[in-house]
Amino acid sequence: MNTEIANLIKTYSADLSRLCTSLCTCRQDAEDLFQTTWEKVIRSFKTYDSTRPFDKWLWTICVNAHRDMLRNPFRKYRLNFNSNEEMEQLLRSIPDADDKRDDYIALHTAIKKLDPKKRQVIALYYFGDFTMAELSQILGIPEGTVKSRLCSAKEQLRKELFDE
Repeated sequence: MNTEIANLIKTYSADLSRLCTSLCTCRQDAEDLFQTTWEKVIRSFKTYDSTRPFDKWLWTICVNAHRDMLRNPFRKYRLNFNSNEEMEQLLRSIPDADDKRDDYIALHTAIKKLDPKKRQVIALYYFGDFTMAELSQILGIPEGTVKSRLCSAKEQLRKELFDE
């Protein structure tokens, strides 16, 4: 593996790990998505246009890999976290999550209850810090659909987190 890819993995692994954890409902799926994403990045790195931001390209690959996972017929046999302790252990292993662990765990629990399409928009918007136009491009859907999903997801999270 060349040093450029190694540096990108070092730079983006923590953010990608957070995104994968937010998109998936169980630890195994998050780990699989993380590995699959980097595998696809390494295999297709020669096609990467270095004039464009790497993070958008990486998130697009991750979201597409997540969609592929959702289509997998064997996915329905995956187990969710066996316990809250197992989920908390994974979340504690993510860098920079220690200082706000309880809030992060509550948020992750609420996010994993979202429909996968809403989960993608929430994870990319808040954890990836992308604009609506960028999300539209990454997800391959119209901006209006991104806004609608984001609004609906935020409302559902508000109800879940604040019992409204």
